[in-house]
Amino acid sequence: MIAGANYLVASAVSALMIGARPAMPGAATIALGGAAGVVYVLGFLVLMAGIARGPLAVPVTVARLSVIIPVVVSILLWRETPGPAQWWGIALGLAAIALFGRGISSGPGRVGFGYAWLMLALFLVLGTGDVLLKAFRETAGDADRAVFTWILFTTAAAFTWALVGARRVRVDRRTFALGLLLGLPNLGSTVFTLLALRSVGASVAFPFINIAVIAGTTALGYAVWRERPGRFGLAGLAFAAAAIVLLASR
Repeated sequence: MIAGANYLVASAVSALMIGARPAMPGAATIALGGAAGVVYVLGFLVLMAGIARGPLAVPVTVARLSVIIPVVVSILLWRETPGPAQWWGIALGLAAIALFGRGISSGPGRVGFGYAWLMLALFLVLGTGDVLLKAFRETAGDADRAVFTWILFTTAAAFTWALVGARRVRVDRRTFALGLLLGLPNLGSTVFTLLALRSVGASVAFPFINIAVIAGTTALGYAVWRERPGRFGLAGLAFAAAAIVLLASR
């Protein structure tokens, strides 16, 4: 419900950004926008499932570490050249994920069987979403940006409300209103990422965006819910922070 309202607002504002006489988007813009819309919804659903089944810091940090995927793809596909520090960042990021998995498996039973696979799915889905944004920057002109975001969020809204209808979820006014409030930040985040990718490579843009989210959500989890990660979780957070800093280095 929150996601559905969220995407409706983002779609509506994107339509206003296009203007009265939109240019015909290219095939790549349409295909990448539609695919990104579906991936956004899948990522949101997996993230919510992860938050419901374990500590907030774990799925959110794994989500941020998915930055490794667009960085590696950009290196291999678009020939971005990482420095030695960035290679170390990739290695530390993978180590951080392993530490989180160890912490989950040795924890006091707060999460059930299959949680590690859920976190792997989250890592892959969100990483794919970032790759699609990078692919748009590489294949389409800047004039298509507003059309791309409109296609993305319109597809996401249609997909979400189709799921709501199929599951016969009751529409709650307060939840719907909260989703409306989140629409603009969601759109702003996507537009900001696209603008950042216009100026710098994915190996720099995505790490800078992600490090602030990791620090903020971990602090939020402790301040609001008093979630204290164990020793493996603390080590994973430290490795994650170091990885993202290194990935942003040159």
